[in-house]
Amino acid sequence: MSRVEELGYTTTPETTDLANQIMFCLVNKYSIEEIMDITRKNSSKNIYIMVSKRNPEKVSLFVDHNGNLSYCCDDPLLIPIPKKFAVLEPDKDYFEITLKANICLALMRASEKDLHR
Repeated sequence: MSRVEELGYTTTPETTDLANQIMFCLVNKYSIEEIMDITRKNSSKNIYIMVSKRNPEKVSLFVDHNGNLSYCCDDPLLIPIPKKFAVLEPDKDYFEITLKANICLALMRASEKDLHR
């Protein structure tokens, strides 16, 4: 049994399609390298993907300079960018995987503690 199954998170084809669409729109707006660079340059701050489930084409990145933002799995989504594979152990492939995983987890309404950091 996987960790996702253990925690009771389930996905649907619609959720998977929406996660893929959000990721597609995100990497069309910012390359993975750009996102990693933004994350490295702001390593002491939280960085979020902000996107509406109804309009995934309007995806944006926000650097939380004041510490006022927090994870939100309602609409609009505020999904934290994972830092481990951008800052601590730079690896583009793992970064991309954990980024997409956070998008999927947010769409499944996962607890913040279950997201990649």
